[in-house]
Amino acid sequence: MTVTTDCPKRCPATDISVLIVGAGVAGLMAALECWRNGHEVRIIERSPEQVTTGDSFTIGPSAIRALNHWPKMVEENEKIAHNPTISFHSVNGTRATAPKHIDYTQGQDSKNVPERVHRHWRPQYHDMLSKQLSTVGINVEYGHKAVEYFEDGPTGRGGIVLENGDRIDADVIVAADGIGSRSTRATMGREIQARPSGEAMYRTAFPVEIAMADPVVRERFPVVEGNEGPIELWIGEQVRFYIGRTADTISWILSHKDHADATESWSQNSDLEEVLKLTATIPDWPEVADRLIRLTPKDRLLHFRVMWRDPQPSWVSPAGRIVQIGDAAHTYVPESGNGATQAFEDAVSLATCLRMAGKTNEVPWALKIHNRLRFVRVSCLQKLGLINQKGYSRAPSKSDQTPKALRYLMAEWIWRHNPETYAEENYNKVLHHLQQGGPFQDTNIPRGHVYRDWTIDEILGQHERGEEVELDGDWM
Repeated sequence: MTVTTDCPKRCPATDISVLIVGAGVAGLMAALECWRNGHEVRIIERSPEQVTTGDSFTIGPSAIRALNHWPKMVEENEKIAHNPTISFHSVNGTRATAPKHIDYTQGQDSKNVPERVHRHWRPQYHDMLSKQLSTVGINVEYGHKAVEYFEDGPTGRGGIVLENGDRIDADVIVAADGIGSRSTRATMGREIQARPSGEAMYRTAFPVEIAMADPVVRERFPVVEGNEGPIELWIGEQVRFYIGRTADTISWILSHKDHADATESWSQNSDLEEVLKLTATIPDWPEVADRLIRLTPKDRLLHFRVMWRDPQPSWVSPAGRIVQIGDAAHTYVPESGNGATQAFEDAVSLATCLRMAGKTNEVPWALKIHNRLRFVRVSCLQKLGLINQKGYSRAPSKSDQTPKALRYLMAEWIWRHNPETYAEENYNKVLHHLQQGGPFQDTNIPRGHVYRDWTIDEILGQHERGEEVELDGDWM
């Protein structure tokens, strides 16, 4: 196939075959980056067709930077992104702070500070990645569900067993199949235990014209022009209500105390009447919010149970032929604001490490190096999400105040990172560290931070005792 001129120049072929399991944003970006880095790529997905549902996420600068290799996606990304403002409100909708654009932290050494935050609707972003993948001659193979992962050390191959019994193997198996991936048995030797956080979320996104058909809703949430994307966060004692909208889409999320019918799934629909039963118990809850909820298409409402997992240090199988990325390797609570960005960083780092390895017999070292380069950074951001979850318990009282939770997310150590350059500069250092025990100091984490392992129980215990979670180093 002739590759079009809007695609990047491809690195020399490595002859490393990569099978990617899962065609979410992590898997699609991994496929693109593996192709660009010279690897042979195949991608499969359990769904029978491309998923076109979902709401919004933020793509941070460390992920946006990777698009610079893909001219067409740079252009498309700017078209579909919206630039959010955020305002805080009481639970009855009364505004406590004026709408304000979120600014990235600019330290003394900051260079090329991002001009704006990029927030996207998941279906649009997914479609952009899918179209780009097609231009390089790779199409997602739908309807292929992996039920088992395996590897054969002597042959240097990994593989999967499909639901129909077929087996597929490759030099590298990339598990990008999300929460609850079967790959964890291959990497950790066991399932990772999840525990309920005590929180669940009703969430949806749908065309804004549906909401604008109600004059009361239209007056309270007027039409948005251009690429603006106002976000309102209503905060109450037991609930948080998020309303985000752009010129074409409106989204709402109602976070509340967990109850049994919520599941940790992005595909299970829920019942609007259950939401309205809940809002009827909230003091001072306004009618306009219920009117917006009632307008939600029945097939667009999810009830997602937020689960907690301890950091998972090993994303690589013993023989080094299977590696997890994205949610399969590390889950985030929504307040982390980093799930999609870290999935992209994984994709870029992994593809780069495989290029640095250069040949199939070095693949196990490449995967282990990638794991070591990424784990501490990812763990720091997981911890930050738990701290932020607690920090969103009340709205700021001053109109010019930016909550600490938002300032954490805009920190320079987060936005300035370049996962490709980091992998190139540190590949051999980590190889020496792993093979000979030489020192290696992470520099993609908060300056001055000395990492130590932590657990969910430790953080929860501090919260319950009313203690601040101690963060050494410069996290802002």
